Amino acid sequence: MPNTLMPERPTGELAEHLRRIRYVFTDLDGTMLGPGSTVLANAAGEPSVDLVETLVELRRAGVEVIPCSGRNRSMLHEDIRVLGLNSFIGEMGGLLMLDNHTSSWEYYTADMPYDPACGKTPHECIEETGVLSQLSSRWPGLLEYHNDMSTGYKYREVTVGMRGEVPDEEVRAVIADAGANLDWGDNGYLNYISAPTTLHLPEGVRGRAFNLMPRGLNKGRGIKRFCELRGIDGSETLSVGDATSDFYMADATSLFVLVGNGLDSPAAETFLAERENTIVSPKRLVDSWVYAMRCLLAAKE
Repeated sequence: MPNTLMPERPTGELAEHLRRIRYVFTDLDGTMLGPGSTVLANAAGEPSVDLVETLVELRRAGVEVIPCSGRNRSMLHEDIRVLGLNSFIGEMGGLLMLDNHTSSWEYYTADMPYDPACGKTPHECIEETGVLSQLSSRWPGLLEYHNDMSTGYKYREVTVGMRGEVPDEEVRAVIADAGANLDWGDNGYLNYISAPTTLHLPEGVRGRAFNLMPRGLNKGRGIKRFCELRGIDGSETLSVGDATSDFYMADATSLFVLVGNGLDSPAAETFLAERENTIVSPKRLVDSWVYAMRCLLAAKE
């Protein structure tokens, strides 16, 4: 099915496809949530309950919404508690909460060897490579640990969250020179920079969120592992996102929805041209997410 603009009411092949969807894997910031990571505002920041109402309608329709985010365990635990959800994929695919009710979860480190018996988290293993200190000292004022809305980067277990603006290829060269079994991931532009911060970005530079993570780890592979453990049929899955790091989800789900603001990504045009299982939802941010989910619900009427 070639990518196209998502209609308000689906017909034909798209409608048949959407009727089969039972699981929605979704990015949060820049995708499902409103400005400032709120659920009670539209994309313009105006008071709105559209997202909450849509989540209720999806649950009634038998569709499970599963956040797939760079956020850590503590943040996502609160997200799903407040939103009435039960599972999540955190830290770019590295933390799989299969069933929060029974606390069934596991780490996933893709191509980075990791033995849980070592008594350390994958995050602690990454710290021991020395790459973090090299990056921090090389780009002072331009790169810092992402403070995860002030909860602190040390709460991460699999990846290292960072933010700022640095040349990606130079960072990858530092990692390669260190011989570390790690990848550097772009998690999209920052909507704002929460305090405290040490960043001093040039005027007009928005900054991006980054993840230093086990080699081969991405949201797509995290979803594949999650579905394997949960016994989920890939034909029943859909994913939604806005950033380059979200594009990997298209590899693991039957359909990927790019929210309208995702077209701002320099990689979006090439991504859409190369993938037939993609579709673009009109509008921006939460408004675009709600539009896509209501299209999904319309197919199930």
